[in-house]
Amino acid sequence: MHRQVNFILCHSAILAEKGSCQALLRSNTYGMRIFGAVWAVWCATTAFALQVGDTREAVIAEMGEPQSKMSVGKREILNFATGRVEITNGTVSEYRGKFAKPTAPVADETSAPVAPAAPLAQIAAAEPGPQQLHRASRQRTAKWYTDIAEAQAAATKENKRILALFTGTDWCGPCQQFKAEVENDEQFAGIFSGSFIFFKNDWLRNTSQPEAVKEEVGRVKRKYRISAYPTLKVLDAEGEVLDTVEWTKVRGGSFKEAMIEAIDISRKATKDGNKASGSWWPF
Repeated sequence: MHRQVNFILCHSAILAEKGSCQALLRSNTYGMRIFGAVWAVWCATTAFALQVGDTREAVIAEMGEPQSKMSVGKREILNFATGRVEITNGTVSEYRGKFAKPTAPVADETSAPVAPAAPLAQIAAAEPGPQQLHRASRQRTAKWYTDIAEAQAAATKENKRILALFTGTDWCGPCQQFKAEVENDEQFAGIFSGSFIFFKNDWLRNTSQPEAVKEEVGRVKRKYRISAYPTLKVLDAEGEVLDTVEWTKVRGGSFKEAMIEAIDISRKATKDGNKASGSWWPF
């Protein structure tokens, strides 16, 4: 990045020495638009060449402070505009998103005349940068389906697994805590919306429901043999159980952190739609 900035500054200095830089800025508004468009595209498409094993300090020095972060034990999750970085014992253990520098060659400025640049909004609409793609692919809050068939259809269409929540929000304390702290949390959605379709089966005891809804909630509850609340299961697009989230076994951290940690472990255990094999807990 510093080389690119130095190149632009040096190029501007040469124009100034020839007496043409100020004239260009005063008379040619297209010049400024071209410069702005090129600069915006370059900034949007350039990213840190992140590697597993990089230190946390190196990531922060190159990327700046994350938009949000969460720590559980020796693990830390850093959320940037271009993706998510997992730090374990001070070094990068996993990352998702755009962190590799593009290899496309830079055009020679003197080889061809430059056409007038389109407005920046038009450029963004025609060729969205990685930050725009990231924002488009991540929900600010999770969308919870309440119909299992609709959730399965969405999972098939988007090639995702289903995170199924079995809850009782009008009588179960931990269920109410999940609803207050996790269910609509932006960080939760940012971490998991790329992997899961969210489904909620809310078994209410003290709130009236239409009879059809009540019967469907009971049917799905019985199908998955739910006896404890809240229960979270990872399903495939056909509705088959891949894993049960063992959130009560996570040690330390807040309720939200424990939930996110446990769901993340189940996500990794069911990667590529595979069933979790046996117990993956170290204790």
